[in-house]
Amino acid sequence: MRREASLTPTDVRLLELLARVPNVVRAARALGIDRDRAVYRLRRLARLYGPVTVSTRGGTAGGATRLTGSGRRLLARSTGRHPDANRWSGRYRRGPPPTVDVGDGLALEVAFRAREGAAVTVELDPEAMVLARRSAELSARNVLRTVVDRVHRRADGTATIVARWAGERVRAELTVGSVRRLGLRPGRPVLLYAKAVSVRRVPSRGSPRP
Repeated sequence: MRREASLTPTDVRLLELLARVPNVVRAARALGIDRDRAVYRLRRLARLYGPVTVSTRGGTAGGATRLTGSGRRLLARSTGRHPDANRWSGRYRRGPPPTVDVGDGLALEVAFRAREGAAVTVELDPEAMVLARRSAELSARNVLRTVVDRVHRRADGTATIVARWAGERVRAELTVGSVRRLGLRPGRPVLLYAKAVSVRRVPSRGSPRP
């Protein structure tokens, strides 16, 4: 049975660095270890949790080492935060229903409580959304009407779309098969559904507990 205890603080920091800068040499240098040691740690994590990174060769940067979907999920479980989480700041409105106004007439329904008019920051994980080309009857209260900007496919069978929600960019994660089935490509409209409970408040100093 896999144990999260097998993930050391150094492993977590290595994954965090690769989420920001997909270069194992630079990540190792920032950790104060050599490249071989960093590669050893990534191989050890792969044995425990499955492939957590995928490497590509060539290009002007000499290749890259990026987190797979499994690697991002592992990092999210370990830190409580997804490395690619969508983040917005806005004003809390009690409603009903309670919402956070994020500007340009856009709002997200939420499940937490805060002071009326309080400035809050919220996050929504890319994996917490359901995508559809047409309106659907779902329990999710948030419906983001977006247009696909980019599609990033990965070797592990997952993909991330970057879509435009008015003036905001939103990331959503799904499988490569779903990308094909939905016919997602730049310029295509797509609906992103998210439950209110999936929109979590980012703790800040002096913030009340939700």
